[in-house]
Amino acid sequence: MIAAEQWYEYQRQYQKYGLDMRPEEDSVSQRERRKQEREAARARGPVLKLSGDHRVMLALIAAAAIVLMMVVVIVSYGAKVTYDINTIKAENDVIAGEIEDLDVKMLSSNTVIYVESQAKEKLGMKSPDNKHCVYLSSSETPEEGFADMLKAKAYN
Repeated sequence: MIAAEQWYEYQRQYQKYGLDMRPEEDSVSQRERRKQEREAARARGPVLKLSGDHRVMLALIAAAAIVLMMVVVIVSYGAKVTYDINTIKAENDVIAGEIEDLDVKMLSSNTVIYVESQAKEKLGMKSPDNKHCVYLSSSETPEEGFADMLKAKAYN
């Protein structure tokens, strides 16, 4: 027989290597206890057991994901603003073209030829005959004024 001290020494030596020296009754009850713990854990729901390093890494990954999402949102907002600016620039170019067209029309409508053509087409006016023309020289200047003389001839 082995003395008690030798038996405990024997058990300690084999525990280093992971051998279970306990009787079968204890290991069976331990299996049942583990099974009960697993069932209880399933009933509670998933539990994440993390060590300190894992928690730090998880926090860093979560922070990086949030930062990346913010970058995506900022870039998309910048693209929307750029699109709006380009749309407004295109509208401004169209309006600038219309302004140039109106300027050309305005300058062309101020000429004597345009005024004469509009008077003939829209108002039905005619060019004067030779008998209706009055030619003045510096010696024939009316005494009361040229405008008064035209009024008198036009309304009489």
